[in-house]
Parts: sequence; structure tokens; C-alpha cells
Amino acid sequence: MFHDAKTTVFYMLQDLAFVPISVLLVSLIINRLLNIMEMRKKLKKINVIISTFFIESGTEMLLEFSKFNKNHLNCCNILTINDITNKKESEIKKLINECKFEMYADPEKLQSLAKLMADNKTFMINMLENSNLLEHDSFTDMIWAVFHVGDELRSRDRFSSLSEDDITHISSDILRAYTAMISEWVNYLKYLHKEYPFLYALAIKKNPFCINELN
Repeated sequence: MFHDAKTTVFYMLQDLAFVPISVLLVSLIINRLLNIMEMRKKLKKINVIISTFFIESGTEMLLEFSKFNKNHLNCCNILTINDITNKKESEIKKLINECKFEMYADPEKLQSLAKLMADNKTFMINMLENSNLLEHDSFTDMIWAVFHVGDELRSRDRFSSLSEDDITHISSDILRAYTAMISEWVNYLKYLHKEYPFLYALAIKKNPFCINELN
């Protein structure tokens, strides 16, 4: 057709030689893009689940846990909304460490916490059964920590007769769940601030660290 068979064959062979390389590059790029899209979809699903937790019960639990923190006022001064939403994760962890929580499982306040844990037991179990959370270890660990507090409280009949060892043990369990919840709550606020400003505006109104005095 082109009256130059030698040149035509040469370029055809040259193109064929680069076909595997072209296919490899395209496959890697497309595969990478698909993986990124899939991860974004999973991350969004996870964030929706986390948002549901805090909207339905998490924020209320966080507020209830705060009642056992003797150093709550200092934490309110440290964990301000501007600091939370504008800082990096490493800086936020530093802020949380600066709070120096002083948890004391006051027997007079445990009944209210026990009721809240019991009311949300089924909800938390259903969350643990969600397969999307398998890739979010920190949130799953937080749910287990909160769930354990509920188990500890259910195993006691009368809070008024708790020994000092029991109070110390429960205080430690509450501290573990409380600090884990704060970390997840901060990430939840940062996500809302970026993706859903209208939900963020509602969330900060329920901020437990805007309440300086707790009953």
C-alpha cells in the first residue's frame, strides 16, 4: 500500500515490541486509580458509620464519661474547637495527653452510666458486626473499650457497696474508653468540618468540652 514494505514492517514490529510495556503501564495506572476510588468509597462508608455512632449515642456517652473526670474544666480549656479542627493528628494527640484526665468512678454516678450502656448495648453490638469496620482498628478498639465498661457495670449489683479496688478498676476502664472516644470524636469532627459543614455546626453545639460544669 505504501510501496515501502521494509519501513512498514519495521514500524509494525517496533510497535508490537512496545505493546507489552504499554499494556503494563496502562494496567498499573488504571489499577492504581481503581484502588484509590475503592479506598475512598470504603473510607466514606466508615465515616458514615462513625458519624452514626456519635449522633445516636457516642456524644451522649462522651458527656456521661466526662462526669467522672475531676479534671474536666482543664480539658475544656485545652480541647477547644479551633484547636481540634485546625491541628494535625499528631498535634491533637499531644493536646489530649496534656489533659491529664483524673477519672474517678463515683458510685453515685455509676447508675446513670450503667443505664446508658445498657440502652445502647444492642446498637454497639450491631456496629461491631459491620464488616466495613474491620479496616478501622482504632474505632473497633474504642467500641470494645466502651462495651467493656458496660460489661463491668452489669456485673455489679449494687454500686453503693463497691470496694476501693472495684472503684479503681472501673475508673481505669472508664479512662481507657474515654480517651479512645475522644480521639475518634476529634477525627469525627474534623471529617464533618471538611465534608459536611451543616452537620459540623450541629455537632459543636453538643460538644461536651464546651460544658465547664457537669452534674
